[in-house]
Amino acid sequence: MEARSEHETLRGNGTTGAAEGSIFETIANLQRDLNAVTDALALLGVRRCSQCKQFFSSTEPGALFDCGQLVCYGCVPDWWTTVSAKLSVPQREKLEGKISSWLRKYHGAEVVKEDKNAKSEIAPHQFQIVVHCTECGGSGKILEGERCRFCNGFGTVRVVANK
Repeated sequence: MEARSEHETLRGNGTTGAAEGSIFETIANLQRDLNAVTDALALLGVRRCSQCKQFFSSTEPGALFDCGQLVCYGCVPDWWTTVSAKLSVPQREKLEGKISSWLRKYHGAEVVKEDKNAKSEIAPHQFQIVVHCTECGGSGKILEGERCRFCNGFGTVRVVANK
């Protein structure tokens, strides 16, 4: 007894196969039309988040973070958690600098110094990212070996933004 593939079984007398081909053709046409609409929106300055697929006007500063792929502000926390774990240290530090600058410039994020004695707590409506201090280059020291006043000598600061 020969085993028949699921495709052959569905085709049966050939009418289902023709209908199936028609469905695939219809879906392919819809996909082409959707791609054309997306391309047209891009010409009008509308760009899409790579994570949630929502569209944003490119005239809204800070709506999308551009790091080779576009990520909207609402998707950044989950996206960053996933992406940062996959990057090498130099790559992560470079991207941390870009994202912290973007958060501060467009979303009112604040730089918070680390404090040895204080426990750092964030509210559930906040997103934080720990980045190396740009003032001391992450060394914790400035001129003549003094402790960096921007990061309290830790070499890192927290950037906190509302979600």
